Amino acid sequence: MTFLLSTLMDGLRVVLLQRPRTEPARVRPGLFFALLPVRMLVELGIAAVDLGPPWRLEAHGVVTLLAGALLLLAAGWLLAGMARRQDAGWGIAALLVAATIASTILVQWPARRLALVAATRGYLEFPAWLFGAAAAWWLVMLAIYARRLMPRRPARALAAATLAWLVSAAPWIWLPSDPPLAPAEGGIAVDESPAPSAEEPAHALAFDPEQVMFDQRALLDAGLGALRPQTPGQPDLYVVAFAGDAEEAVFGNEADYVQRLFSTRFGAQGRVLVLENNPETTAQRPLATWTNLHYALQAIAQIMDPAEDILLVYLSSHGSEEHELLVDLDPLPLDQIGPADLAEALATEPPMPSRVVIVNACYSGGFVDALRGESSLVITSARADRTSFGCGADADITWFGRAFLVDALNRTTSMRQGFELARSQVAEWEHAEGEEPSEPQIATTPAIEAKLERWRATLPEAPAVPFSPSNPSGPEEPGQREY
Repeated sequence: MTFLLSTLMDGLRVVLLQRPRTEPARVRPGLFFALLPVRMLVELGIAAVDLGPPWRLEAHGVVTLLAGALLLLAAGWLLAGMARRQDAGWGIAALLVAATIASTILVQWPARRLALVAATRGYLEFPAWLFGAAAAWWLVMLAIYARRLMPRRPARALAAATLAWLVSAAPWIWLPSDPPLAPAEGGIAVDESPAPSAEEPAHALAFDPEQVMFDQRALLDAGLGALRPQTPGQPDLYVVAFAGDAEEAVFGNEADYVQRLFSTRFGAQGRVLVLENNPETTAQRPLATWTNLHYALQAIAQIMDPAEDILLVYLSSHGSEEHELLVDLDPLPLDQIGPADLAEALATEPPMPSRVVIVNACYSGGFVDALRGESSLVITSARADRTSFGCGADADITWFGRAFLVDALNRTTSMRQGFELARSQVAEWEHAEGEEPSEPQIATTPAIEAKLERWRATLPEAPAVPFSPSNPSGPEEPGQREY
């Protein structure tokens, strides 16, 4: 017991950058294994204080601690080997376990609690700084101890300390950070709860998937049948809004706002169709799928006058590096939409040459080339190799959606000018948040610009349309998660 306590004190001295008193060659393997239960008890005690009752033992956390002990053993023998002191391997490994115990109590535990307080007060970068400081302290400690083992070989000592740090710091950096205890519900382990019966599904759906698919044609026909016919001798605007991802309300909010904005301010009242993936609206609105989009555009082409009218399609969803728009309403197996797919849906009969297509998604610049046309305006919220920002559970509208729809198009009726205002505004927000610029893109032609000018001349004076989310998601800041 005396030897155990003296080794624990030596671990504290090493953490405080002082010389240990015990000669490592005197230590036997049994001391290393005797220190492991001590470390386990310390970790369990800290976890119990942090969690409070009731709690349960977490197997993954225990395995992580045991894996960390093996890595400390490897680091100890690595230091002993590079110091050419193989007789001290068990002693150095035991000292590292003791130092880990002291470091957990004096450094890591206070740092975790301080990081939690900082994060709850909005200092989101502070935990990373604390983590880096603790890891750096462990490296300094190993470097000083290695120098004492190899006083005449400083370069070798530094190399040994670096290698030992890479091995022994693995539980902090590479291994799972599962604690040895986890919260329990009423003292019963969460994973021991009774499994749901067949009569009580684990995840009750807000809709019947088969019925939803059956209803699509009727919902589409009803929505298309309600569209006003075009006005002879006058350019009319027809709008299709597409909200692809049901997991986040931000996309449906944008589609709803597109309907209100263009109906009120841009003369498209009665000529807007919304396709939305939202479990709460499956009985009222057609789904945002490629099939529905293709069908709707073909039907609208029969209503519009291609020589006079303009089509505007606004798509909002997550985007991938492969330039695919996410189309998702779990558990329905829906196809994703790539540039060629969207171009195919827009290839109507008769053709609708005068069109504005706005794709608001990460990597949406990859759609530009596929959608170009002699009388087409294409706007994307990002470059082909860049992300956009503003989705997530904390956001009600994306950054580009707010900048373009809410801010810019309530100041001007010009799509081109609205894009320039939005691009500038988004760049300011990204710079302020330290994000990589998304660089929204635009591709236009003189033909579509002239057509839009003739249409704008027919618009009456209209007030700005305030934005209010149909499905509030919570405080919009911070809403800068990429999408």
